[in-house]
Amino acid sequence: MVSTKTALTALWLTLTCFVIFGCFILKNQVHDLERELSRINQNIASDAKNIHIAKAEWGILNTPERLKKLASVHSALNKIKAEQIINYSALPFENEPSVISVAKSGSHEYKKLVKQER
Repeated sequence: MVSTKTALTALWLTLTCFVIFGCFILKNQVHDLERELSRINQNIASDAKNIHIAKAEWGILNTPERLKKLASVHSALNKIKAEQIINYSALPFENEPSVISVAKSGSHEYKKLVKQER
């Protein structure tokens, strides 16, 4: 009877040690996960702040007045004249030598050809 009582006590003591050890490991894992969550939340807050700053900078850089000024400074393009606009069907292609020869011969004949194509 004493040996059964001793074995039962040893079994409960062993189980208690396993439970305590498991709780200790679980506590450390939860602590590590909380630290990781805190780090991720800090990164999210930092990214949100950077996005907010980038949106503000984009709003300043994308103002129409600034874009117009930059376009006039960096673009050496002239305004489009009405004579420069033609139909797609009036464009000369490689397989149409007659159109190319007319286009090379003079702009007056080319304009007549464009009007005929319309």
